[in-house]
Amino acid sequence: MVAFPRLKKKKRRRSTLNRSGVGAPPGLLVADPEAVPSRLSVYGIGDGRFHKQVGIDLDEALALRTEWPVIWLDCSGLSDIGLVERIGAAFNLHPLALEDVVNTEQRPKCDPYQDHAFVVARMLDPTGNSEQLSVFFGEGFVLTFQERPGDAFDPVRKRIEKGAPRLHAGHSDYLAYALIDAVIDAYFPVVDRQTGRIDELEDEIFDDLDAVQVPEIHGLRRDMLNLRRVLRPTRDALNALLRLDRPFLREETKTYFGDVQDHCDQLIDLNDTYRDTAAGLIDLHMTLSAAATNEVINLLTIISTIFIPLGFLAGLWGMNFNPEISDWNMPLTQSPYGYPIALAVMTVIALGLLAYFKKKRWI
Repeated sequence: MVAFPRLKKKKRRRSTLNRSGVGAPPGLLVADPEAVPSRLSVYGIGDGRFHKQVGIDLDEALALRTEWPVIWLDCSGLSDIGLVERIGAAFNLHPLALEDVVNTEQRPKCDPYQDHAFVVARMLDPTGNSEQLSVFFGEGFVLTFQERPGDAFDPVRKRIEKGAPRLHAGHSDYLAYALIDAVIDAYFPVVDRQTGRIDELEDEIFDDLDAVQVPEIHGLRRDMLNLRRVLRPTRDALNALLRLDRPFLREETKTYFGDVQDHCDQLIDLNDTYRDTAAGLIDLHMTLSAAATNEVINLLTIISTIFIPLGFLAGLWGMNFNPEISDWNMPLTQSPYGYPIALAVMTVIALGLLAYFKKKRWI
């Protein structure tokens, strides 16, 4: 019988959905005590040129708006509420959107405003850990807010530095598309790793049944369920962007956003398929474990059945009735061939039972 080890309890992150407190006024910004220190970086882009600066002051970054067709201002770390408020004031961001930026347990979504759009997504690192990404884009600017340093934007940065024509064309909506596309593309290695491991586990279950396989499958299934909770609202957010009618979002860029939505649909289909496969593997493991247990029980039952008549004969011949008093008492006990005859009788009975069980296909 396969004994399953205890599942290791997963440390749950403390919820920050209502950090402001019950009854707090809307738009109140409260930093997470565990938030990473805030740091700004900026790209000025346009006309085949770019300007990059890391660790910049907000006033310096804002001065670049007059020099470059598009600026990309990235804030990693959300501990500095004053900085977030100043960015919101400089770009006329809605207070409710800023509140969603610092409360980092938001559901992926898209909120349209008159002069900009606000997109919330979950960004994965190579290990599968996620963080909230908040993206604002409007005419001439893209703003990104991350929980911590490290992101999926390196391919976009390389394209900017290599002078990619579309990124240097001076359209902020295309830059926003490129960033969101990079976030969605970062899901593929994680999902591929999960699906590959499920395929490996399927082979391992047939080759060598192991007690640690079910907890691992359950963990993978739980991770894929968490991905499903992220991917479906992300698809809805992209769909909202496609329906958005604002001057800062061109029809040409909507075509690219439609491609991102296709990628999201592909991830959802892949995730759902393998999540069902993982559930099936758990059932398969249980079935094979039960079959292995039944085989052991069947073998033990056959052995017990064979030894029941042998034990009866041994017990019968072991009774101490004196054969000298009566010829009917314990025959063969005084015969010089009594012991071999008894063993021969027992052997014939055992072989006969084995032949009968085999004929019945019980073994």
